[in-house]
Amino acid sequence: MIKELPKVLSIYDIDMPVQEARDAVRRQFRSNDGVRDPIVVDRLIAVGHQELEETLMQWKQKSQLMKVLEGIKTGAALKVPGSDASDEDTFYRHDPR
Repeated sequence: MIKELPKVLSIYDIDMPVQEARDAVRRQFRSNDGVRDPIVVDRLIAVGHQELEETLMQWKQKSQLMKVLEGIKTGAALKVPGSDASDEDTFYRHDPR
């Protein structure tokens, strides 16, 4: 993935230094450093390869890629609908009843 970053940044016209993007990708990989189960590790590797392929084939939108790069960079987490949910994320809630 690290080798493909300059190409990805160029394809998606992202104005971010390559080193900053590399750091974001490294942090994303290191967020799973506690995983010890070989089956889960294999799955994470497979998902990583799939994400890279989808990115290089331009099946992702720029906003999806920016969420990964900037979300990791700023430490922002994706919002999970819950008790403090606003009207915006009520669309995403699922009532199993």
